[in-house]
This record gives sequence, structure tokens and C-alpha cells, in this order.
Amino acid sequence: MCRTALLLLLPVTSLARLLPSEYRLSDFNHTLGSVDCPCDDVSLCEVLSNEVSTELFGFGSSNYASGPGFDWSAMTTIAWGEGTDLVCKAHSEGVRVIAAASPPLTDNQTAIDEFIQETIKSMQQNFYDGITFDWESPVDSPDDPLNTYYLDVVSQTTAALKSINPNYQVSLCAAWSPFGIDGRWYDYIGLANAVDFLYVMCYDVRSQIFDQCVASANSPINLCRKGIEEFNAAGIPNDKLVLGMPWYGYRYECVNDVFDPKASKTCEIAQVPFRGVNCSDAAGSEIAYGSIRNIVRSYDAEVFRDGYMNVPFFNYVDEGSGKIYQIWYDDAESLQGHYDFVRENGLRGAGPYRFDQVDLDSDDGVEETKEMFDALKTAAN
Repeated sequence: MCRTALLLLLPVTSLARLLPSEYRLSDFNHTLGSVDCPCDDVSLCEVLSNEVSTELFGFGSSNYASGPGFDWSAMTTIAWGEGTDLVCKAHSEGVRVIAAASPPLTDNQTAIDEFIQETIKSMQQNFYDGITFDWESPVDSPDDPLNTYYLDVVSQTTAALKSINPNYQVSLCAAWSPFGIDGRWYDYIGLANAVDFLYVMCYDVRSQIFDQCVASANSPINLCRKGIEEFNAAGIPNDKLVLGMPWYGYRYECVNDVFDPKASKTCEIAQVPFRGVNCSDAAGSEIAYGSIRNIVRSYDAEVFRDGYMNVPFFNYVDEGSGKIYQIWYDDAESLQGHYDFVRENGLRGAGPYRFDQVDLDSDDGVEETKEMFDALKTAAN
């Protein structure tokens, strides 16, 4: 039995004995005292231990303190921590703050040990509650050695963190389906077993377009449901899956020979290849939900809604360039179906990329932000 497999089968108390000495609790007791807690209440620098029935897990925190509308009751974990001031506020609201992890993909144990040491140091010096792995590069096949390297470093890192504090949260970002999306033939069964849960990124689903090269939805509900069913079919249960949703959309330039921006609905897009496929959403550009709604208001655009996918989209002519664009995005109404699916099927949770892609600077924006957060909260059991 390999070292990684043995670690995963043992309780935390046994893990501490098997890990190299630099990972053991006794050797890290001094570290917490070496960095002053920045919070007025020093208890806010402790790793959160509260349990939640549903994870409302999302990314982004850049404007968490600005204006009304940032609803702390609609989140349990914020990924990619951005400073200790965020930690103090989030912990006071019972919300975890976790960091990004960029592990070495190697069988060099020294490099892995150094990565784990730096990860632990970052956790303790920034008072974070855990990490999320997000590697999205293609592999040649399920048997590619990179899969073994990735699983090994994820497993060892999880074991090390849990041996220090079992309340550390470890998650991993996954494609919307386990079956080779964009060449990501990862060992999702092994990875799901190695972490607390997978954050299933059901957005950018048009990264490779195999049919008509046109603008369309970023996160169609039927495709997201199909992806979750495929994770289940692969042996990964719903309580290991958090459904990731986009709080952003895509703007595409329409290249049709004839296109009426007031009436046309089929927007042909340029053929921009991605990983061997000639058409992709790389022809467009990502735009935050709040910015999209401001464009709607600025241009007094008529918003259509696709009857099958229940997703909004609209056309407009850019004042500066004269180019015709079509924007597809998700709003509280289109996302509601996803959240209902999460709640009704007992998924681990849901949450956006990103919490902060909203408009908190206008009355309309604040109201729309409230709608987005209120919809997200319905994912909870």
C-alpha cells in the first residue's frame, strides 16, 4: 500500500504520527503566537469549527465592505482570501475564508514537502480556514502520470492540514462533468475521496462548441444536471458536490451578414479555437453580472429570455465602435432552477463565481444584488 493510500485510511491522530515531523502539532504550536491577531477579538483568528448543513461556497471578496447588499447570511465559505481584514469580518459572521493552492505536479517528495510547509505557514500566518485546489490543464488520458501526481499532492496536503486541525476545509474545483471536459481526464473519484468536497464549475460550458458557432448560455440548467448525474454515475455522491454557478456572463460580437439588433436572436460568433475545437466561448469576453445590468439600463436594451433554458440575453450596438454585441448571462430567475435542484437532490451546496460581481453602487444594483443573494439562500436545506 502506498503512503498516500495509507494516510487516507487512518484517523487524524494516526496521521500526525506518520507525517514528517514538520507537520506535527507540537512543532506548530509556536507558529500561531509568532503573528499577532489583527482582529479586535482574538478568538476571531481561530479556525472556524461551525458545521453547516449546506455549503454556500463562492469566490471573490473585493467589495465585501462597500455599500449595502453584501449578504453574509447567504455564504458559508469565501474562497481566495484577500487579507486579514476580511478574515476578521467573515469570522465574526461565521463564514470561512480559504486560500488558493497551486501545488507542484511532481513525484519529487522534497518539492511536495516544501509546498505543504508553505501552505501550512500561509494558513497560520493569515488565519485562513483551509484551501481550494484549482488545476485545469489538460492531460493526455486518465492514465497520464500528472493525474497520479495531482492526487498524491492533494492527498498529502489534506492529511497534513487535518493532522494540525481537523477543522481545516479542503476543496477542489472540478469541471462540470467528470468525463474529460476540455481534456481534464482527472481521477475525480480519488480526488473526491481526498478532499471535503468538489466545487463543480458549471459555467463556461461553451469552452468547446461542437455544434452551431453561435452565442448561447453560459450555464444551461439541463447540462448542469447532466454533469451532476455523471459524477453520480462515476461513483461520487451528491454530498461531495457543491454546484458552482456564474454571477457573470459573456459578451459576443455578432458577425452575421445580416443582424437586426432589435429583433435578431441568433448571433453568429467568430471561430476562436480552444484545445483543438474550432469554436469556443473564447470569442466572447466575461462581464460581471452587475456590469451587465448597467449595460441593460444604459442602452435601454430589450432583454429576451430563452424559453427552453430560461436564460436572459440581449443585443446592443456599442456607441464607441458601432459593433453589434449579444450578451448572455444568468440572473436570480435563471439560477433559481439550479438552486432548487441542489436543495431537492441533497447536494453539498452551491455558490457563485463570484460573490463580488454585483453592483453595490446604485439603487437598482443593490436591489438586484439582494435578489441574487436571496435566490442563493434557497439552495440551503
